[in-house]
Amino acid sequence: MTGSVTSRIRAIREHRGIPQTAFSWQVGISRQSLHAIEAGRAIPGVDVALRIARALGTTVEHLFPVAISTGAVDVDGPAGVRASGRMALAYLSGRWVAYPLGHDGAHVSADAIGTANADGFHLEHVRDPRESAHNVILMGCATGLGVLADRLNATTGTGRFLWMGRSSIASLESLAAERTHAAGVHLLDEASGIANLPDIRLSRCPSPVTVVSLGSWEAGFVTAPGNPLGIRSGADLIQPGMRIAIREVGSGARRMLDRELRRSGAPSTLRMPGPIASSHRDVAHAIAIGAADAGVATRDVAAATSLGFVPLATERYDLVLPTALLADPRIARLLDTLTSHACRRDLQALGYDTAETGRHIADIAA
Repeated sequence: MTGSVTSRIRAIREHRGIPQTAFSWQVGISRQSLHAIEAGRAIPGVDVALRIARALGTTVEHLFPVAISTGAVDVDGPAGVRASGRMALAYLSGRWVAYPLGHDGAHVSADAIGTANADGFHLEHVRDPRESAHNVILMGCATGLGVLADRLNATTGTGRFLWMGRSSIASLESLAAERTHAAGVHLLDEASGIANLPDIRLSRCPSPVTVVSLGSWEAGFVTAPGNPLGIRSGADLIQPGMRIAIREVGSGARRMLDRELRRSGAPSTLRMPGPIASSHRDVAHAIAIGAADAGVATRDVAAATSLGFVPLATERYDLVLPTALLADPRIARLLDTLTSHACRRDLQALGYDTAETGRHIADIAA
């Protein structure tokens, strides 16, 4: 699938001699947001698009034509996921991206149904592409991102927000490939002791990014209820017969597990029997059903499944956003919601420390 979303607002506005500042005031948005919409860097929500269309005496369909044809599609997803079945769509950097909705996305209504065959990849749209163009992708492993997306979608405003569960490194890779609007990360650089920023700089994003804190959480060993095996350190994980739910390489949890094993003196060639988990929730699920004895995850998922938890460290979880998107009204709404009292209290109830939620951490050049 290829396509383009173009805006005719600027041409009509200038033809009628309406200054940008005056027009932004008329439709109730900032001049920066209007500039981003006219430049094609942002897609306004339905309410804003309707106000703009009314102010210019035309229709939304005329202002924002969407042309779509079948063909090649940029598909984002974990390695090994087939590019077929239910798909979410987003429009980023002038092209469409499709996201396979696996078991973690079973609750999300699809934008299209993908079919992969010898002729290539084809999409059957089950949502108007003009609506799909409003989608905002939040990528990362934190359940707090799902809470944030749900809060945004439950209120009136621009954008439809979709949480895609990915590891920190996978999220940064998608951000560098311009396949997500925001990447969530929790990656401690062991050499410097600095959280997240060294890995963000190494990700080589093609444009400047802004880092904002979602909050902090406790990470540690998740165990069976009551911790019957008495797991307290990495040394306890290398006992004969121990089954560890192991996160994939590139996740913050895997990095913490490897660090604890090194401290215990475990050999680098150590093989630990146990399932590979693609998320914190998968770690907890494996332990809850008896497929593993322990794993590294966060306190919130342990509490949600009534499992034991041994804290190892408090980590800051950050959101990484392309700086240019800060003018997008959808991202402005996201940041406003993130810092609201209701959202903070919700995150706190999940086990997050929200003292830094919404704080600007850094701006990083391309």
